[in-house]
Order: sequence, then C-alpha cells, then structure tokens
Amino acid sequence: MFHYWFMFPIAIVVASLATGSGFGGGILFFPVFIYLLDLSVPEAVGTGMITELFGMTTAMIYYSRQKQVEFEIAFPMIIISFPGLLLGLYIIQVVNPAWPKMFFALFVIFCALWVLFSLKEPEANTGSHILIEDFIPYAWIPFVGGVSSGASSVGTAETILPVMERCLKVEIHRTIATTVVVEGAVGWLATSINIWEGQIRWEIAFFTAAGVMLGGTLGPAISKHVDTKFLKLLFSFFVIMAGMHMLCKNIGYFF
Repeated sequence: MFHYWFMFPIAIVVASLATGSGFGGGILFFPVFIYLLDLSVPEAVGTGMITELFGMTTAMIYYSRQKQVEFEIAFPMIIISFPGLLLGLYIIQVVNPAWPKMFFALFVIFCALWVLFSLKEPEANTGSHILIEDFIPYAWIPFVGGVSSGASSVGTAETILPVMERCLKVEIHRTIATTVVVEGAVGWLATSINIWEGQIRWEIAFFTAAGVMLGGTLGPAISKHVDTKFLKLLFSFFVIMAGMHMLCKNIGYFF
C-alpha cells in the first residue's frame, strides 16, 4: 500500500487549488492516474471520483457553515446532473478508451481557456438569492456536465461555475461554494456506483483521499486571503498542460 505514498502531498496541492478556485480536482487527477499510475479509464474515473468526494465533502461542510451556498440553484443542478452522470458512466464501459481521453483533453483545455479569457470580475448579483427563473435557460448545462463527469470524472464544476459567474452574475465566493456542493453531490452518486462495479483502486485512494481532506480544508481558507483570480490562473495553467499532454498522447489513434 505504501508504494503510493507520494500521492498524499500531490492530493493536498491539487485539492487546495481546486476547492479554492471552484474547479473539480479530477481535472488534474485523471491524467495523473492514467499516465503516472497506468490505470484504465474506468479505474481512473472511479478512483478520481472517490478522491474528489473526500475533498469536496470537506469543502461542502466549510462553505455551508459560512452560509455561502445558493441552495435554491444547487438542488436543481444536482437533480439534472444525475441522469447525465449515469449516461457518462455507461459510455466509458462501451467505447474505445482513446475517445474519453481525447474528450477529456479537449474539454478541459476549452474550460481553462474560457476561465482565462473571463478573469475580469463580474458584477455581483444584487439580490439576496438567485431566482430559479433565471436558471431555467441554462438548465441543460448540468446534464452535459454530468455526462462529462461520468465519462472522465471532470465536467460538473467546470460547466456550472462559468454559468453562475458569467451568466447569472453570482458573486465569486458564492459561485465557488455552490459549485463545490453540486460537485460533491454528484461525486457521492458516482462513487456509490463505482464501488458497486469495483472500479476503485483503494490502495491509491487511501492516500489521495487523505490528501484532499486536508486540501479541502485549506482551499476555502486560502481563497479568503488569496486573490481568486490568481488561483484560477494557476490552476488553469496546470489544466492546459495536462490537457495538451493527453491530447498529444492520444491523437495518433485517429490518424
């Protein structure tokens, strides 16, 4: 088991950046599991999901105590994400493994570039709560994020965070808090299914889960004292590098 001890400090860093910036930690764990630890795609998704779950659950508790979560929007997003997640988990069982890897690479690069090009702080919502009517035009997006999360362990946070921040004009800290809650709920369902299907490498998850529990506490605290734009910039850089690496490693399968 202690062969994978080095994943503990890696998980602390990834979870701190992820929960502090609103990204899902799986966006970096997935390529690490695939290329550094040589896991299959279903194993990488399963192990990534349970790893992310520990960090997100810790952060969920922290943000909820701060009363930063927009639960009126979080609950519909969770419900809509669930069927997409089930579809994504089915897809990775029946397609060529190169396809979800390519999808992951292109998707995360797009998300990171979107964040980089929209770092200008949006105006905060003037109301005390977001109206459900404002969310309806974007209700399809959590479903797409759920499909992506099921197929690659990444997508829920990366799709709903820009929608809340750029389209619904939610204040950045409330956006991150709500995103973390939705991502955590999706992670609970996905992990339950992955445990049932035996797709989790527990000897790795032992260290990564411990690391993200610590990182999930540090991330929200860091975001209170460090400019959120800087955290997004730093995380986006690592995301683009991971996506480009995976893109270059798999594009040969299609030519």
